[in-house]
Amino acid sequence: MERQMEGNRMMHALLVDDEEEICLLLSAILKRAGAQCHVAHSVAEGRAALTQGTYDAVFLDVNLPDGLGYDLIPEIKAVRPDAFCIAISAMDSERDRAVAAGADVFIPKPFNREVIFHNMRRLGFNA
Repeated sequence: MERQMEGNRMMHALLVDDEEEICLLLSAILKRAGAQCHVAHSVAEGRAALTQGTYDAVFLDVNLPDGLGYDLIPEIKAVRPDAFCIAISAMDSERDRAVAAGADVFIPKPFNREVIFHNMRRLGFNA
């Protein structure tokens, strides 16, 4: 089943990663593609952001200071079933676990603009 944005509506993304540099890089990449980004640095901050905004895509670092990012996936799907969950991690060994938890895509760190754009296009976003 292909899921796409309606019309040319701006994508809203939530970035949940405790590394500020990763958030800055990912935010810059997504903003160049016309996305609006909100940043959270922990599971708790990500959970709070989910109650305050509507997101089309949520980028989740696997290892956060207060838990595992992909533990948020059921909550994301409960409040926004059509949102894409993108797990990101420096440990490629987390790929299967992230996908099993419901991640639509797994992106290994380090990543670059081309990897992000490729995966966003796979998910139906203009990038």
